[in-house]
Amino acid sequence: MHDSRLIQTLKSFSKDEFKQFEKFVASPFFNNGRNYNPFLNELKKHYPSFENRKDSLKPESIYKKIYPGKNFNKQVMWNLVSQLEKLAMEFLLQTAMNNSKPKRFVMMFDELSKRNLDKQIFKEIESAEKYVSSLKYGIDYFNTKWILEINKAGYWHLVQGRQDKSYDGTVKSTEYLLLNFLAELSIQVSDLQILNIMYNRGDELNSAIEFVKSLDFKKLVETAKKNKNKYAPVVNFYYNKIMCAIDEDEEIYFFEMKKYFDDNYKLFDKEEQSNSVVSLANYCAHKMRLGDKKFLKILFEINKFRLKNEIGAFQNGKINKALYNQIIRNALSLDEIKWSEWFIKEYTPKLRKQHQKTMSALAMGYICYAKKDYGSSLEFLNKVEFIDIRDKLHVRILSAKAYYELNSSELLFFYIDSSKHFIGNNAAIENKTKEAYMKFFNYLRKLLSLKETHDKNKLRDLKTDLELDKILRQRHKRWLLEKAGSL
Repeated sequence: MHDSRLIQTLKSFSKDEFKQFEKFVASPFFNNGRNYNPFLNELKKHYPSFENRKDSLKPESIYKKIYPGKNFNKQVMWNLVSQLEKLAMEFLLQTAMNNSKPKRFVMMFDELSKRNLDKQIFKEIESAEKYVSSLKYGIDYFNTKWILEINKAGYWHLVQGRQDKSYDGTVKSTEYLLLNFLAELSIQVSDLQILNIMYNRGDELNSAIEFVKSLDFKKLVETAKKNKNKYAPVVNFYYNKIMCAIDEDEEIYFFEMKKYFDDNYKLFDKEEQSNSVVSLANYCAHKMRLGDKKFLKILFEINKFRLKNEIGAFQNGKINKALYNQIIRNALSLDEIKWSEWFIKEYTPKLRKQHQKTMSALAMGYICYAKKDYGSSLEFLNKVEFIDIRDKLHVRILSAKAYYELNSSELLFFYIDSSKHFIGNNAAIENKTKEAYMKFFNYLRKLLSLKETHDKNKLRDLKTDLELDKILRQRHKRWLLEKAGSL
């Protein structure tokens, strides 16, 4: 039973939630008069790990504790597990409703309207208006405003029969519905952009992108400005945010979005702040992959901003290891070695504990390489305990570069072959990534051979091939061209 759905659910409860769940289970309103507390009390003894020590979580063991002296009844035990699991699901639903004031308002408003409880309806409206006045711009704000206004309009029109009084709510609800749509869409198109970069574009992805492109967002912005709408600047912000994803070649969208966000980010809630910073960073990363170096500095400033203001940098108080790695590599690409050392000292403790040792070793490998201390770089890279496939790829590339700088040709030839074997036979590596990394090692082998033969014609051909290559990652291309140019 230790790996059952019930136990997995109970594992997810915090201490306070478990206490609340005990009260919930004891309530006759939810338990239909059945007493599930003895069963829950036995399970509680194993909270939070629910380790099955000495088979203590076996159904037979639990049953013996609940019903001493009775023979084990599988059906009774199954019913207990099933009913307590249903209560756990109902508890999660109640918790979700309590945590989501907009959803609660919708359900309460609907129920009160059916009963024509006018005084209670107005009390709910006042409560919702007080709540939304505390919010900042974002999906929660616009969605709650829409819910509030559409229900106010519905109350006057459907319950009171006063269509004249529903006018204001109908107009405002349309405005908030549109703003909520733009906020939601700005997230969706960012996801489409990432999928488009990471994977081969299929018909479904193309269709979704073309559908968004067909919408006349510019006309919407112009109309909002013409009518001096209160939210016209926000409409323009979301317009630029959406266009950043679907028309990456026009950089004006990025810079207008960034300027408005830099000046007004405090107007937005934490979720929108985080999403906007991630969108800006993703745009920079994509432009850098295409070889536009000016976005290196822009991304560096965005990273400093997100760290300083704790926006889009932490989840449950911890920095994501992929972001940690991106920040280090970006800073070192600008020769910000001292800043990178400060970052490692300050932010390594803010990684998840199991990631700290290996990510610190990887970061120090990068820093030592930047300092041209290639031997120390390799020493640190050898300490990296791989967490995922990306870590292995980063270590493979950086180690190969260090071996090249140390003139360890014989060892590097072997390392190139083993790296190609690792990449070629690893199904976890996405096809485009696999092709790009295989290209790097193929070019590196040619470069290493030319380092020994000094064949000018072949060197010229290699430089030409590198310049024309559309698959090789730009940072790898720059390094290979730099080394080829020094031969």
